[in-house]
Amino acid sequence: MSSATPEVQRFVHDALAAGAPPAEIRAALLAAGWRSEQADEALSAWSPQPFVVPVPRPRPSLSARDAFQYLVLFTTLYLTAWHLGSLQFDLIEAWLPDPADPDYRVRGLPSSMRWSVATLLVAFPVFAWLSGRLAREAARDPARRQSPVRSWLTYLTLFLAAAVLIGDLIALVYNLLGGGLSLRFVLKMLVVGAIAGVVFGWYLGDLRQHEAPAMRRPDGRALLAVVAVVTAATIGAALLVAGSPGAQRATRIDERRIEQLQRIDAAIAAHARQHDALPATLEGLAEATGRELVLVDPVGGQPYGYVVDAPDRYRLCAGFDTDSYRDGDRARAPEGWAHPAGGHCFERRLGAGSGKAPD
Repeated sequence: MSSATPEVQRFVHDALAAGAPPAEIRAALLAAGWRSEQADEALSAWSPQPFVVPVPRPRPSLSARDAFQYLVLFTTLYLTAWHLGSLQFDLIEAWLPDPADPDYRVRGLPSSMRWSVATLLVAFPVFAWLSGRLAREAARDPARRQSPVRSWLTYLTLFLAAAVLIGDLIALVYNLLGGGLSLRFVLKMLVVGAIAGVVFGWYLGDLRQHEAPAMRRPDGRALLAVVAVVTAATIGAALLVAGSPGAQRATRIDERRIEQLQRIDAAIAAHARQHDALPATLEGLAEATGRELVLVDPVGGQPYGYVVDAPDRYRLCAGFDTDSYRDGDRARAPEGWAHPAGGHCFERRLGAGSGKAPD
């Protein structure tokens, strides 16, 4: 918001038109009780170049186009910074698991990694493209750097980055005093500090260049290239940990097979309670127990295997694409339902864990 009133602006215009030097105009305003920032702002609206009348300088303006571009730019910046840090946190958790929480990787990592990878694959290219576009526009027309929405969002970004850096240091000192430092914690602090530090340093330099245009700043294209390499390497490492899209699909199909087998197992137990005997086959089991059952493989359509070994023992068989023993970090099988890749039969016994269907 402008601090110079219309009266001051008219006075400066008339004084410049009369040939008064800017220094004398400023001194006269200060002597009259106006604040120095009001005098400076009113004088800055006019070019010092001599002409028959005062020459106005371009004024910062807020257009819908500028607001849209800068809101998208800074939104994608925040998404990139957040999810790049989140993905690196997940990698640290995967490579340095906490003995106090051995199931963390199994519970949360693949899903959180997929969200972060998906966000980075969309947000970072948009941010990089829009950064280059706005930089070229600013090079052609330096007045664009005076956009109010750009200034507000830049200062907001500096505030957030500074708050993150301060919080990072507080957490570091707190854990140091409590003897809670570990390699995993230090690596996480370095990730947070590096991301926030790069954002803070870059936009602080951007503001300084606006205030002192002659000051040199690093090449934005080089910084974007470095960030792109780091982002690509992080995404690649995440795919190695969480599994490729094909591996994820195979895991989800195997989870579906286990879910269907669990429902069949629960129906067999219900049949045994009602008829005091195991069913001879799976045919008619759904009607006999009033349950919705899928008795064939979701991909190949082959019937699930069912073999009665004793009055209270039976086997349920299916073919699997993944090895849940080896790939336990990607898809944890329910207790009693772990399986290798390929054909496998689960030995079940009435009263020993059978009959538990998934919710």
